[in-house]
Amino acid sequence: MGNPDRFSFTLHNITVTVSDIDASVEWWRRIFGLELLATSRFDAINADVAYLQGPGFKLELLRTPDGFRLPELTADPPAHIRPIGTKALVFRVEDLAAATRWFRDNGVTIVWSELDLGDGSVSTAIRDNDGNFINVFQHGASPVG
Repeated sequence: MGNPDRFSFTLHNITVTVSDIDASVEWWRRIFGLELLATSRFDAINADVAYLQGPGFKLELLRTPDGFRLPELTADPPAHIRPIGTKALVFRVEDLAAATRWFRDNGVTIVWSELDLGDGSVSTAIRDNDGNFINVFQHGASPVG
């Protein structure tokens, strides 16, 4: 993929700003099984950083002492899609029913559960410990799934 006339690239990581880096690291480890790779300090932006490894991706968590929440970014659907910018992390699973049970059993906030997306795919939407939107779906007939 990509344009050979330009340059090649791959996704390195996804970054999420959090209110409590230790609580967020624990949440991602407990709920998704991510492995903590490193923690550090990024002085140029006055932030503490944690890097976690997931299956095929890295998650970078940032915490800054003057961080603040924009309610529009964590609005309930469908209002969550109105602000311009990133909307959600989206993960694909083989067994959404099992994933949804895991979320329920572990006290994860569920926005919707096993919603039929109309193409044979089903989705459960959850929120992380800071209210960020995460969509987990099981592939159906969608050409983009």
